[in-house]
Amino acid sequence: MKKLFLLFTLAFFIFSCGEDDVDPPETPILGKEYVSLKIGQEAIFQIDSTIYDDFTGRVKLVSLQRRTLIASSENDQANREAFNVEIYNRSDDTLPWLLNRVTRRTLTEFRFEILDNNVIKVPLVFPVVLGKTWNSNVLNSFSEKQFEFTKVNDMYSNGSLQYDSTITVLQAEDFNLIEQRLEREVHAIGIGLVFREHKDIETELNGDIRSGFEVTKRLISFSK
Repeated sequence: MKKLFLLFTLAFFIFSCGEDDVDPPETPILGKEYVSLKIGQEAIFQIDSTIYDDFTGRVKLVSLQRRTLIASSENDQANREAFNVEIYNRSDDTLPWLLNRVTRRTLTEFRFEILDNNVIKVPLVFPVVLGKTWNSNVLNSFSEKQFEFTKVNDMYSNGSLQYDSTITVLQAEDFNLIEQRLEREVHAIGIGLVFREHKDIETELNGDIRSGFEVTKRLISFSK
């Protein structure tokens, strides 16, 4: 009986130590954390554009600031909470904001939807998996457009702010002798969109730019 008691005590001690030494499992990041929707939340972006005019041969630089404000929420026809987001523009930080339009954003367990100009697009799907692709136009009548996660849980700096965990979504990419097309977005955990790049230019065979545009959209201020 004494030996049995000692064996039981030893087994209990080993089992208890094993439990203490095991780290608790980390909560998986499914992707919804890369979207932030709270009433009153405000984000300000700096948008810089370079336009190449093939008719005049001139290069035009255009800059503006854009403010997004989550103004309210309501249930949509599917009884989901949808957030109304006001979009404001101004050409200079000394000028007042001018309302441009109102969009709607909806976050579900499986995707993030944006209704803009009566068109629903899906910029993100969940869970976030490196290399995963999806059709961003699945909820509208436009032709299929494949998006892809090319970076997940990656540190990123957009030139003014640094983020510990971001995802990169490649929306379009086509480079050849006479065309350069690129669309990509970077979303930060707890914030949302922090950077967007859109390039669509035509070049000569020697690489000289003939026409098109390049646009960058960079988050410069965010408040919850």
